[in-house]
Amino acid sequence: MGLRLPSIFVLLVALLAAPVYALAETENSGYVFSVTVNSSQQLDVVLDRAEDLRALFKPDEHGKIAIVLHGDELQLFQKNNYVLNQSTVERARLLDQDNIIDIKACQTMMRVLDIEQNELPGFIEQVPFAPAEIERLQNEEGYTRL
Repeated sequence: MGLRLPSIFVLLVALLAAPVYALAETENSGYVFSVTVNSSQQLDVVLDRAEDLRALFKPDEHGKIAIVLHGDELQLFQKNNYVLNQSTVERARLLDQDNIIDIKACQTMMRVLDIEQNELPGFIEQVPFAPAEIERLQNEEGYTRL
């Protein structure tokens, strides 16, 4: 059960609106978002918020933001869709490279969508099952689910 765009938007805006000192006071390792969106435009909204965090959010002080993808948005990252979604994929890659976000893909949903493991870019970590990864991040890594 993933968050739809309006919920993601509200949560990301809330995170942006939160004073940086409040984030610094938490003792968690980061934040995890469960993401299912239907278009590159919707995914761009999520990435826009992550880019906005660059100025306010220092991962070395506050932890990372894990974005767990487990819906149709996985198809946006397929190699055969790269030309159509190049700007979105490159934005995600740069945010991941800058340690602003850590993108994870659900292999269970990849199978449902008939996406082979080698069809996604290397910067996307593949995990067996999104709900289990979200739970693991919370219980073992101390992430806060937003």
